[in-house]
Amino acid sequence: MNRRILRAMLERDNYRVIEAENGIQALAQCQAHDVDVVLLDILMPEMDGYETAAELKRTNTRVYTPIIFITALEDNPSLARCLDVGGDDFMPKPFDLQILRAKLHAHLRIRHLVSESNKQTDALTYYQNQTEREHELVEHIFNNALQHKDKPKGVDSHLSPASMFNGDVFLNALGPNGSQYYLLGDFTGHGLAAATGALPVARIFYTMVEKNLAVGDIARELNAALYDLLPAHMFCAATIFEISANAQSATFWMGGLPDGYLIDHSGYMLSQLESKHMALGILDDEEFERDVRHVTLNEYSRIVVYTDGIIEAENAQQHQFGYSGLLRTLASQAMIRTDNIIAAVHYFTGNEDQQDDYSVVIIDPQPQAPLQPINHTISPLPIELEVALSAEELKTVDPVAQLMDLVGHLPGLNTHKSTLFILLSEAYNNALEHGILGLDSALKADDDGFLQYYSEREQRLSELTEGEICLRVCYQPQQRTLLLSVKDSGAGFSLEPAAGSQLQHSYGRGIELLKELAEDVEYNQAGNEIRIRYHID
Repeated sequence: MNRRILRAMLERDNYRVIEAENGIQALAQCQAHDVDVVLLDILMPEMDGYETAAELKRTNTRVYTPIIFITALEDNPSLARCLDVGGDDFMPKPFDLQILRAKLHAHLRIRHLVSESNKQTDALTYYQNQTEREHELVEHIFNNALQHKDKPKGVDSHLSPASMFNGDVFLNALGPNGSQYYLLGDFTGHGLAAATGALPVARIFYTMVEKNLAVGDIARELNAALYDLLPAHMFCAATIFEISANAQSATFWMGGLPDGYLIDHSGYMLSQLESKHMALGILDDEEFERDVRHVTLNEYSRIVVYTDGIIEAENAQQHQFGYSGLLRTLASQAMIRTDNIIAAVHYFTGNEDQQDDYSVVIIDPQPQAPLQPINHTISPLPIELEVALSAEELKTVDPVAQLMDLVGHLPGLNTHKSTLFILLSEAYNNALEHGILGLDSALKADDDGFLQYYSEREQRLSELTEGEICLRVCYQPQQRTLLLSVKDSGAGFSLEPAAGSQLQHSYGRGIELLKELAEDVEYNQAGNEIRIRYHID
């Protein structure tokens, strides 16, 4: 009788009604039909309303299907149990059509909203899964593109992005003759937009490493590519350096990144590696500066380079970790690792979310074996080049790079181009800075003096009106020898300096570096010409 009354009332309102005599039939009907609302009595044969409601909720967790109990029971425990077993509402007997209509409309509206919400959730889940798959694909491509099969020993690096993709990039590879090449870069911004620049950088870097090219040439090639590729507001601050195969010297090009450090095993700073160039991708090829810095290494030397996210990390008081925090951390323990530095930064910031990418690299220079037998086939053609530069040309011409472009691709010399570049550029810079400009290296004894030295260098060079430097390259294939000489028109220096002379400060570091790389290094009697003999293995 109750079912007939309800059916008549509901069909007049255009509802389609399915009846069941007991709970078992109700479960079967709900599985066979897409039911929107269940009107359920408590007292039924075979399976009562409590059991039926619980089973309906258990088997239909995806779609909200409201259950309205139809009951003559009025005691609070019974009504409370209706809700406990999964009921959403109850309707007293005898039925009030207006109340029934209101309850049905309300629950159907909720069902519709839940259904729409589920559809949106499904769509979001689909797009999220699609995005994750795309990110996995991009990440896979990035990881493969940024890796190189031949890696140097003694590398400790840590790169952690502020978002899913890292705007910092670290590349390292071995050259054919065992030279160790490194690049740490920081693209403008962070995330995928910043990370995309890493792909062309990696391709160019690894290609030029395989050719054993000099650091200045690598920097120039990268700059030209990024200048053409990137929009005007985007660039790559970078440090590029090469460590010789015997780990006794290093050559640096640094543009836009914070200054690096040369430290010993205890963390004491031996030298500050000044970043004095513009970042890659800002200047056109004519404006770009590819001059480099050379340092001598020993068995206790360690090289530390990092991106600005490290020193610009802020704590709750908006104080930055800074250079001082980094230097304190470096000196806090012997043979410190990059993980110790990152832990110190996180401790300083109170483990707050990163606002920028964190990247730090520590290199323990170690001798590296050549990747392949050195090609002993050398050009049979003897070559001799001589270039004389006037004061005006000294201001504008980079003779070292151009001479290396001329002779560096000859068979037998191509794998030595990087070392030859160091030899000739160090000799040339000594002649220019000390012989022509009269600068004293003692100025570089501290950080302020280092800046003063190069400021003075620029001023004196701009005011230069007289002076000449002559460079000579003589290639002797029969003796498997390259002879280099650099002579300046300066006053020279005495080979037997008086007590208290600053000779060792002016020339010591450069000569020591040259002696480590060349077979023989000597000065003429006047002290204004250096002669270098380099044997081609």
